[in-house]
Amino acid sequence: QLSVDQVSAEQPPSLKEHEWAGPEALCPGWLDEEVSDGEVPEDTGDPDSATHGYELLQSALRQEGLPLTLDRTAEPHTGFGPLDMTVCILGSPTAFLPVLLEGGTRCPGAMVLCLSPAWASRVPSETSPGSWSLLLSRGVSFEAGGRSALEEFVPPRRATYVTGTFCAGAESSWVGELARDLDCPTGGSALLARWLEDPVVTRWVLAARAGLPVPPTLAFVLGPGGALPEDPAPPGVRLVRL
Repeated sequence: QLSVDQVSAEQPPSLKEHEWAGPEALCPGWLDEEVSDGEVPEDTGDPDSATHGYELLQSALRQEGLPLTLDRTAEPHTGFGPLDMTVCILGSPTAFLPVLLEGGTRCPGAMVLCLSPAWASRVPSETSPGSWSLLLSRGVSFEAGGRSALEEFVPPRRATYVTGTFCAGAESSWVGELARDLDCPTGGSALLARWLEDPVVTRWVLAARAGLPVPPTLAFVLGPGGALPEDPAPPGVRLVRL
């Protein structure tokens, strides 16, 4: 049996013992009213959104027994060109932590986590007219051994692949906006997430078009339900319009 003093002595070090300086280190200038030259989606209005995501990341790393994130923003990372691979994860770190850790092992430095829309900007694409390039000015990069670092990129680093938490959540609006109409491959979209996470639509498509059995479903929808396919109602699904 351990005493309270023994338990306290064995707890992992807190964030205060590591080199990170809170909201201003994560979102420098978030109190300023300056407007960026590039197209940036509207923030959620919460200046601590990056801090919250950062704390979630540290908690997840601690639970996995991995080192906490180092702050390297004092020495901006330079030298990235258009041919360098940058896999960008937008939004909450918890859902993609296994991907970030494995990617950091296989391609050290190529996996970059973006926790705030203030860390990225959209500029017109130079290669695909009508599309946008996503540039990262700040992010958490991952390396072998589960090591991670909060870094600043000068000049901003261009994303070559983008995915993130497009599902419903506090960060879903800016994640979907940042990933819209990009000139690089993406792992999803806000519209696709809404379709896939709608149980009525998915069961309707599976039963009516794929002929797969679905659980007996009684669904109530408001309005005409224009998002539903125009197929006749499949067996096992009853739709009630309100």
